[in-house]
Amino acid sequence: MIMGDEPIFSVSGLRGIVNDTLTIPVVVSYTEAFSRYMGGSLYLVGQDTRPHSLAIKMAVTSTLLSTGKEVIDLGIVPTPTLLLAVREKRSNGGIMITASHNPMEWNALKFVNGEGLFIESQDVENISNILKEGAQKWCSFSDFQPLRVNNNAIRDHILKIAESPFVELEAIRKKRFTVACDCINGAAFDALPRLLEFLGCDVIRLNCDNSGSFVRNPEPRVEYLQDLQTLMYKHDIDVAFGTDPDGDRLIVGFKGVGIISEEYSVPLSVYHVLRKQRGDVVVNLSTSMMVEDIARWFNASVYRAPVGEANVVKLMREKKAIIGGEGNGGVIFPLINPCRDALTGVALILSLMVEQNPVEIIWKIPRYYMDKRKIEWSQDLPSDKLIKEFRDFERDSSDGLYFRRRKEWVHIRKSNTEPIVRIYAESGSEEETKRLIERAVKCF
Repeated sequence: MIMGDEPIFSVSGLRGIVNDTLTIPVVVSYTEAFSRYMGGSLYLVGQDTRPHSLAIKMAVTSTLLSTGKEVIDLGIVPTPTLLLAVREKRSNGGIMITASHNPMEWNALKFVNGEGLFIESQDVENISNILKEGAQKWCSFSDFQPLRVNNNAIRDHILKIAESPFVELEAIRKKRFTVACDCINGAAFDALPRLLEFLGCDVIRLNCDNSGSFVRNPEPRVEYLQDLQTLMYKHDIDVAFGTDPDGDRLIVGFKGVGIISEEYSVPLSVYHVLRKQRGDVVVNLSTSMMVEDIARWFNASVYRAPVGEANVVKLMREKKAIIGGEGNGGVIFPLINPCRDALTGVALILSLMVEQNPVEIIWKIPRYYMDKRKIEWSQDLPSDKLIKEFRDFERDSSDGLYFRRRKEWVHIRKSNTEPIVRIYAESGSEEETKRLIERAVKCF
């Protein structure tokens, strides 16, 4: 992972502050190296609604065309919509222009391989080596291909979701749920309301335009969804959904309890799927232990991967897991779309609602307390200090440092998407979780 004065390049994409660490020449260089590495002839591109995403997409598109590639522009689409389209169109790769949950001044290129999956760590290393070689390769004037446009990617995504036997299409339509959604004026601004309407829901929109004006913190967390919470109380709303700016992370709220932690999105989806078909589950190291409890109800195993969608999907494929995800609200259900997909999460949770009250499930899950902190830190982790501090815990060093002891854990890792260190902890009491966090913080 490249950090510092350079953009951040990892399995989570090439990220930086626009016209600072992420400039148009940088975009051109990485796009050319990616296309040279992937080879083939057909590439798909998409964008979120950030004001600078269009300029970056134009640079990406021009670069791909200048290497002789055929390019299909999907317009403004959620990230999982682009990944699905890459796979369905059998293209050689794709690039999504979005910085997801990062603040407005950030943007990123998310690189997608021909299987509709994000590139892995080995790919990052190989592309970095191509960049070091220099000598960019451009096509002859006679090899330029026409730019194509596809305005049906969102429709195709919705139809893919609706055809799944795990989605109770007709039952949802009969319920006529009243649903509120907050898409932060991001990439899902049109896709999520369209899905809900297709499912027969009465939809109340909040922050659902393509202005790219992020009127709240981009991360879909309870403390940032207070306007959606208020909307639930003002109207007779059955369920509410919130997304991040690129539509791959999901938070949910239910009548009577309001908005709940983003950590519930994966467990509720896992519950619905395992009830219909048994299988194992994969989540990342920073995901709540609630998933383990639900899996235990169905005699399923839970495996944990390093943080990052590409890492989770890789382990899911190795373990042949039926469902998985990341605790930040990223539901991954490969039988529909093998990536974090907020739209798929919505359909699974609505399907659960027609058969059982999700609130009853929430009350059955053991209560845990999670704390998520971040600190600015550009150096290596103080590993020796941390290992000494948590010497009475089991240790996993696959992604930073993860310490686990019975029903409590703390995870300290450098972010893939920002120049910070994230410190997450969870236990059965609020006091103990805070102590775990403070024990980690004092080592810096």
